[in-house]
Amino acid sequence: MKSMKIRKPYVKAMKKLCNPLDEKPDSGCLSILKFWEIESFFKCPAVGICLTLSEQKQILKKAGVSFKGKSPFEIHEILVGCSENENRLSRQVDRRMNRKYCAEIEPLLKLNEKVFMGHWASCFFGGEFAGVFWAAATKPDLSAESRGLIFGDIHMAMHKNVEHIARIKQQLAFYREEAVKMNVKANEAVRTRRNLQKENAKLQRDGDDLRRQLAVREEDINQLNQLLSKEKSKIASHAPEREKKCMGWDLSHYSKAMKEKDAMLAVFIRKNRQLSDALNKEKAAGISLKRELKMLVHAPFRAERCDKTCPSYDLCKRRVLMVGGLTKMAALYRDVIEGQNGIFEYHDGYMQKGAKTLESRVRRADMVLCPVTCNSHAACTLVKKLGKKHKKPVRLLAGASLSAVGEALTGKGGGVYASGN
Repeated sequence: MKSMKIRKPYVKAMKKLCNPLDEKPDSGCLSILKFWEIESFFKCPAVGICLTLSEQKQILKKAGVSFKGKSPFEIHEILVGCSENENRLSRQVDRRMNRKYCAEIEPLLKLNEKVFMGHWASCFFGGEFAGVFWAAATKPDLSAESRGLIFGDIHMAMHKNVEHIARIKQQLAFYREEAVKMNVKANEAVRTRRNLQKENAKLQRDGDDLRRQLAVREEDINQLNQLLSKEKSKIASHAPEREKKCMGWDLSHYSKAMKEKDAMLAVFIRKNRQLSDALNKEKAAGISLKRELKMLVHAPFRAERCDKTCPSYDLCKRRVLMVGGLTKMAALYRDVIEGQNGIFEYHDGYMQKGAKTLESRVRRADMVLCPVTCNSHAACTLVKKLGKKHKKPVRLLAGASLSAVGEALTGKGGGVYASGN
């Protein structure tokens, strides 16, 4: 195997370097072959395997060759091209190799060929073989057959490395695409979370206003009660009949005013209860959304990954009806179902407008999902009855999270399955 030819830009510099000088060559550790004396087919892999790129640059620097602007291949080409005879650059390579591997190759040179080849096989398949390879290249008593076997191992390993690098690049491209998709979903989740935080803050402000108004109304009622007590005591005392009539009129007037205040207080209390329930629901949605966001970020690295090879991956355009759940997460529910090739439909679970709308949606759905934690008992019962009536499968979920919906679609969830058949 002939050594690699040097390209024209380096011919002039190589003529200067390849002229023998008066310097004395390094004697090395033992009586071994020099870099320019080893087999020509060993020179290229010896430079590539036994010397790092930084070490190759140091050798050129000591020999007075500039490596500025040169690619790693051009540096490698210069070092291999100067190995035809003894010169300043080839001696620098030989010194660096011997200093680096002297302690390792000294005992190997004393081994017979059979033991040496067994040691080579062990080191090669273990992945730590640079020093043993330099020992094989410089061992003077190693047969041509053994040298050919070692070169064959190195040559085929380089082919396998190319295939391995190609597979790694393909995997890297796939994970980059997945990362972009997850970035988009994470950004959407962040925007949803910010909107929920704004709505939570608004609900808290409204609740504070209602509490202040309620405190004012309660203070007015207390004042009216005190005034009423005073008037009652006056009526019970020895007042003239005319005064009693006036007091009676005042008493009825104050009683009427008090009833109006009580009615207003009841309205405020009911409104405050509704706002408190809405605030608690929004807080629960925020907590659930944070948990789902964490799951979205780590989804590509989970061990049990569902992809297009999974039997449960494709819903085959089946219409999935989601009843109830967290209204603010409807867009995320849609992403989960449409991401598996399904058709998403949503009903908020409120029954004020009657059951006709819900029944029409259940009738045209292929599957119905109903989280029991985000629906009333009446709504869950109605969904089960409609599923039985129209023979539609109904899945009762223990929670309204994205993971619960995904497990229900793949049949891994722990909820109750109410069959319509």
